[in-house]
Amino acid sequence: MLYQGLNVSSTKAGWATTDLTAYDFFIDVLEDFRPFTSEEEPRPMLDTFIDDFVNQLYTTNSASNISAMKIGEGGYFIDFTFSSLEQLLDDLNARQKQSIVKIEEHGRETTLKIYLDLDNYPQLEKIIPFLADPNFETFGPRYNEGMSDAEYLEMIDYILGEEGPGAIEESLIALRINTPKNILSHSGGTKESSSSIRFEIPLIDFLLLAHPIEFSVTW
Repeated sequence: MLYQGLNVSSTKAGWATTDLTAYDFFIDVLEDFRPFTSEEEPRPMLDTFIDDFVNQLYTTNSASNISAMKIGEGGYFIDFTFSSLEQLLDDLNARQKQSIVKIEEHGRETTLKIYLDLDNYPQLEKIIPFLADPNFETFGPRYNEGMSDAEYLEMIDYILGEEGPGAIEESLIALRINTPKNILSHSGGTKESSSSIRFEIPLIDFLLLAHPIEFSVTW
């Protein structure tokens, strides 16, 4: 389960929080897939993935006040502030312009758009290096293009065992955005207050990307 919070100010700066919880069996599977290492007690792979992302934040000029903590065996919490959301994502995308998140201004109105498909998914792999790791990428959309939900879950059952399909079907990626002014309109998502909206993506939709994932909110 992944919960991502974004608090965006009128200057496009803001604060982000990430709350990730991984199933025990998935952590075990990652360890089973670990390449051979001579270390006597290597760090858990998921710890390494999280550290890689946090260390990448430190390389940007857009992120500050970065902190991360591990909660239990499979829980992680990260928060940081950013001077520009778009610039931060560009920085994480190997200092190249990304097309996943856009903030557009039209007169007094501001619109934040999210669009992810197979074409710009490689940008997300740069932003979140974990997704491009050989131990994970075979579960992702670029390796499973054209596969149906049923076919994918059958593959997961074979690779991860009987717990896998149910865990995939139950898992969500949730994004909550707090805006600096009242929300005027939105596409997708559920408005939780006058200035807060929640978007939810079933994990299997993200893993297959059979259809683009797109949301927007205007304030």
